[in-house]
Amino acid sequence: MVTVTVGVPVRNGEEFLERTLRALQEQDLADIEVIVADNASTDGTRKVAEAVAEEDPRFTYLPAEANGGIPWNWNRTLARARAPYFMWNAADDMVRPRHLTACVDALESCPRATIAFSRVQWCDPDDHVVDAMNDEGLDFLPLGPADRVGLFLGRGVWQAVGWGGVFRTAALRERGGLPDYWGGDFGLGVAMAMRAPWVQVPEIGYLARRHPGQMTNLQARDPVQQTRAYRPGFRRPVAFPQWYMNARMLAEAARAPAPAAERARAALAVVRHWTVPDARSLGSDVKRSLIRVARGGLRDATPA
Repeated sequence: MVTVTVGVPVRNGEEFLERTLRALQEQDLADIEVIVADNASTDGTRKVAEAVAEEDPRFTYLPAEANGGIPWNWNRTLARARAPYFMWNAADDMVRPRHLTACVDALESCPRATIAFSRVQWCDPDDHVVDAMNDEGLDFLPLGPADRVGLFLGRGVWQAVGWGGVFRTAALRERGGLPDYWGGDFGLGVAMAMRAPWVQVPEIGYLARRHPGQMTNLQARDPVQQTRAYRPGFRRPVAFPQWYMNARMLAEAARAPAPAAERARAALAVVRHWTVPDARSLGSDVKRSLIRVARGGLRDATPA
């Protein structure tokens, strides 16, 4: 019986992947399966993943011939999951040895919660801890849907949904996994928060890595390329990923199975904790798209 499935989506992650996989091997919860989904890497990712899979039968390497986009790659690990609990582990991050055990214990002691997550430290490319998230005392359990959304966005609890949070597999599948747009993990977080509480493990269990090549740095330059990372077939000349993400978060709040007043409060929480603080990024979407058109961006909008 497998207790937790860990999905490790990766594209050109050779530099840090072995450390990520070794940390999963060292979990004190032994009954896990790890699915390494390689999104058509062109570096040595395959060699690293196959070497670990060859020595440890709990690890499976899942290749791809073509880049299917971030959500496609993440969600195929979810589709393969056999366990009642599921976690995405970013290919450049590392879990502490007790992370999975602590999160599973938290979910089993709180049946109404759908996500358990531990506290997070930031590390550099050499694994040295350089900072910690502002994530002490995140208590979702006594809150209603709108207040859970406010806490998620207001305190930036991204680790619960994007990397490191342990889901009930059925609940994540019911929501469709990772949505197919930039910032889809934020929309997923709003949808999950509207439906059930989460539970935090008070110990530090996850190391999130900061390095120049991480996706958050690579995506911020061009809105169309940013969008194509999630939808490779996108061929419009301009894109507005920040606007679209905001609209989808508001839609998740508005359509959740909650009383109308609670849904309205949740939408206001999105505006207060994301739309208004993120106003500069919304303006940047427009500015970058105009610059792109001025520089001839229409030329690369032909169908693939």
